[in-house]
Amino acid sequence: MRKPTKKEIIDKLEPVLQNKLTKEEVADWASEYVMTYDLLVTDLVVFDFLTVVSGLDTLESPGEYMYDEDIRDWINKYSEK
Repeated sequence: MRKPTKKEIIDKLEPVLQNKLTKEEVADWASEYVMTYDLLVTDLVVFDFLTVVSGLDTLESPGEYMYDEDIRDWINKYSEK
């Protein structure tokens, strides 16, 4: 399994905004890279982005996600780095 790029992470987030992928699917995908030593990501910006995205499915209360508006902000922030 190869390591993702910032563009690939953004390409995973865009479908979440369009309701084509769930937050859980993308958070699980990102978590694989964050929590698995075998898939060590050495680019610190990419690793930081993956860490942020791995928390995408965090609930604030039952049925209410903590991160909604933040997704677009994350895309903009990491596009600039």
